[in-house]
Amino acid sequence: MHKFLAAGLFSLTFFWTNPNFAKSLDGLYFSEKLATENGYLILGIEIFTEKGKSFYNAQELRFQNSRGWEEVLFVGKVTTEGSGLLLVPEACQIRAADSWGKKMALLRRFDCDHLQFRLEADSNGLYQISESLLGTRKQVPLPYVIEHNVGSPVAVRFEAERMTTEGIWGFHLNGLGGKDPEKSWNPSKRTWEPFQGYKSEPGLQFYRWKRTFSN
Repeated sequence: MHKFLAAGLFSLTFFWTNPNFAKSLDGLYFSEKLATENGYLILGIEIFTEKGKSFYNAQELRFQNSRGWEEVLFVGKVTTEGSGLLLVPEACQIRAADSWGKKMALLRRFDCDHLQFRLEADSNGLYQISESLLGTRKQVPLPYVIEHNVGSPVAVRFEAERMTTEGIWGFHLNGLGGKDPEKSWNPSKRTWEPFQGYKSEPGLQFYRWKRTFSN
């Protein structure tokens, strides 16, 4: 049985910035699983435009050998600067659990409106963000760019120590129980395909469920 981490995102009123620019960058962006001094992290960003307003959610799953799991959640406004986007947080919180599969408990909220993150593509078209949400890594590559419907539950699957089985974590996951996903992301074709079982491949895999609930 696959273990699911409920990653309920909190809501906020967002501001209109430049919908024509932001619309071209709508989607989900994920890093690889990146090593840190005491464990690793995975960073994900959701950018979308709704009713003329551009905004983002950012999530960072962190594992530390001595502390277990933390999930950092940012929401905020999107502004443009040159060829890139500036992600300015307006509300931030950290949730934590000592073992995988437990519900994440709110650890703390903190002021973050003094921060900003720059998202842009390099000369090879690879997107990167200026740093991870807590500043652990700088110039974080985001090699996974995924087509996304606003609010659809999408998860990354990865293998790691201290997991009971495969780890599944991502955006808008809530109350899924043991249901299989509806779609699998094909990175070579850059399209969603009907789910035909979880894959055992190097790197990260992505899955999408039908949205039949609210966060």
